[in-house]
Amino acid sequence: MPPPADPSTLPDWLAGPEPLLELPGGSDPAAVLDALRHGSLDAQHVDLVGVADKAMLLDRLHQALGFGAWFGFNWDALEEALFGPENRSGPERVLVVTGFEGFRERDPAAAEVFVDILRTVARTPGSGLRGAVLVH
Repeated sequence: MPPPADPSTLPDWLAGPEPLLELPGGSDPAAVLDALRHGSLDAQHVDLVGVADKAMLLDRLHQALGFGAWFGFNWDALEEALFGPENRSGPERVLVVTGFEGFRERDPAAAEVFVDILRTVARTPGSGLRGAVLVH
């Protein structure tokens, strides 16, 4: 993963092909969310502070993103849920994930799989996910 970027790089990131942007811990997630929403994106906040493992991550994503009772709490279900509905008419979604660095320190393997899923889904044609901003 590239080194953390400066928050002012948000417009350049959105114009480019990279689905993930890392921001330093001092970044203001509310300002990032506002900027994304101002750009007509469906910006959703996911707070990983205190999340220690895969099970807690999947539960937090389920709660934060409003996945339904159908959500299977496994990596395949997460990939499917992030892809979005087949018939998309709304704006692209961007996740703003706070507390990511702490989660990565507590469960590096799960963090790596999570990042891989985010990249895969965001790069898949027809996906409703534009990408994610990972705030340390």
